[in-house]
Amino acid sequence: MTTLFDILRKDCKGTFHWLETASDIETAKARVLKLSSESQDEFVVFRGIDLQVVAKFPAIQTDTEVLRELTEA
Repeated sequence: MTTLFDILRKDCKGTFHWLETASDIETAKARVLKLSSESQDEFVVFRGIDLQVVAKFPAIQTDTEVLRELTEA
């Protein structure tokens, strides 16, 4: 049995959207790094065989969000 890794995007409302499937974890991680460089959404790699999130890539903060956090601190 082959283990597949689903790549999901979490939007600003907290809803997960399936994007694609990778055949191994290294390919999935590389793909998510590419996707996250083009988006501010959160991404996860999900292993369906045992229903586990195996990698999580948090949303990248914008310069405005970072600045707001610094001024509130």
